[in-house]
Amino acid sequence: MYPLATTARGTDLGVGSAPGRGLVMQKYLVPILAGFAAAVVAGMLFGLLLGADFLTYFMGAFVGVFTFYILANLAGNRKVAMASVAERDRAARLEPAAGKAVLCVYREGFVGMAAGLNIAVDGKDLAQLKSPRFTCVALAPGTHTLTAAFGGLAGPQNKPASFEFQAADGSVTAVKVAIAMGALRNSLTFTPAADLEALKAKLANTQMVAAAPV
Repeated sequence: MYPLATTARGTDLGVGSAPGRGLVMQKYLVPILAGFAAAVVAGMLFGLLLGADFLTYFMGAFVGVFTFYILANLAGNRKVAMASVAERDRAARLEPAAGKAVLCVYREGFVGMAAGLNIAVDGKDLAQLKSPRFTCVALAPGTHTLTAAFGGLAGPQNKPASFEFQAADGSVTAVKVAIAMGALRNSLTFTPAADLEALKAKLANTQMVAAAPV
């Protein structure tokens, strides 16, 4: 009923994965090199424009650190399989198959929109969502646990969270996952959709990520 991704699981610094030290270093290699290059180039430009002194070196270093920070926050992103327009339109109707329940998970808003959020169901990787995107999957009736966590440098800044729900035969569970800003660490929140008809209209104009089989 819903498009399924065929990519392997456990390839990200998020839910359901256990990367080794080599994989961690590989993910941060590009941000480190890009940050160093940005610092050198910015330092040279500031030096040419303002003269070489402590301030220009500091400004160059700041540009390098900022570049590393942005790219490291995106280091957990991975390539995902996108659903076709026809698959998206069919899924947006939120119609459960016989003997199944539907789970729809979606993101919207600008906070952390470029960072992929790893979504798992019952400990199994489901999809990675940027904002605004959504995914849908058919589930067997019963109790299930939805988990969300960021990878990359965004992971330590956002506390992973879980949401337990009861999926009855023929039911639809639609949940928005959002970031709640905190003083020291952000939190992930789950908000069940109150108006499914309004959500259907919204999903019909939102990109859909194909879910991994669960």
